[in-house]
Amino acid sequence: MFYNPAMSFTRDLDVAVLRVAAWEKRQGLRVWEALAASGIRSVRWLNETDAVAGLVATELNPEALGYLQRNLRPWDRARVLCQDARHPELSERFDWVDLDPYGTPAPFLPAAIERLELEGILSVTATDTAVLAGPERKSCLKRYGARPLRTYLCREAGLRILLAHLASVAGQAGRGIHPLLCYVRDHHFRVYLRLTAPDGTPPLGEVPFPGYQGPPIAEGVRGGPLWTGPLFDPDFLGRVEVPASAEQGPSVGAWLSLLQEESGVDRLFYYEVGEVCSGLGLAQPPRRERIFASLRDAGWAVARTHLDPAGFRTDAPWSAVAGRFRELSALR
Repeated sequence: MFYNPAMSFTRDLDVAVLRVAAWEKRQGLRVWEALAASGIRSVRWLNETDAVAGLVATELNPEALGYLQRNLRPWDRARVLCQDARHPELSERFDWVDLDPYGTPAPFLPAAIERLELEGILSVTATDTAVLAGPERKSCLKRYGARPLRTYLCREAGLRILLAHLASVAGQAGRGIHPLLCYVRDHHFRVYLRLTAPDGTPPLGEVPFPGYQGPPIAEGVRGGPLWTGPLFDPDFLGRVEVPASAEQGPSVGAWLSLLQEESGVDRLFYYEVGEVCSGLGLAQPPRRERIFASLRDAGWAVARTHLDPAGFRTDAPWSAVAGRFRELSALR
């Protein structure tokens, strides 16, 4: 009930990211696991790293609280509190705050950002995929102040809607956000971001916007507001390494390699080969290797994306992508 084995991959990645955050700060972190449940994340942080100087784990469910207290008892630097993460009675601030709710993180975000130090890291999971990227458009508007994008790009748009909402909540607290590592996997969204001083106007907007040159969006279809800026910090991401203690080490390593490649071409929205061919009326899709080589030969950057095995990101505008596809199709 309080332990989800399927999320061991995410916990492996948490350990890796936490280590980088502590290395950057050059000291142990003050950590708050706001929705701790059984405390498995906290246990792994405390047991597998030296990155935690002090930890607070909060939980409201009485049954889960019993497991949490028992699991964290071996560590003197860990405190367990029975508190509502939406309205915590905490006086201290933290370098790292984690939110991993069942469903939407939206009700917990103001308190999490309030308790986070400037330059601290917020890690957030959202599992309400049907709201962020699916048919529940009214719920998305009510919960996140945005409309999902009804195209094959809906999952990336959902991730960017979540980031836009985070930027909005941070803005209300006089702060900005800097995404470090943001992804979609299985049935959840996961973001790691740094809380910053406000830096002008955040990159938010509805799509398509004036001057938009990305993958085609059908006339009359709109989505957002969403985050139009980067999803990754390449320098930070480049320091993330697979922990020796990882339960799914090979999978985490392959995932990080893919994200690192993608971070080099961190543009708004990706192209999917089948969708491009369908939109252009091409009967047979070119091989992806030929697509990549053709775009690179023309001077454009291109990379795989974690969102779709048949997808790719490029800094080429739609007109150039369409031209490459037509040329390759004519050579068959």
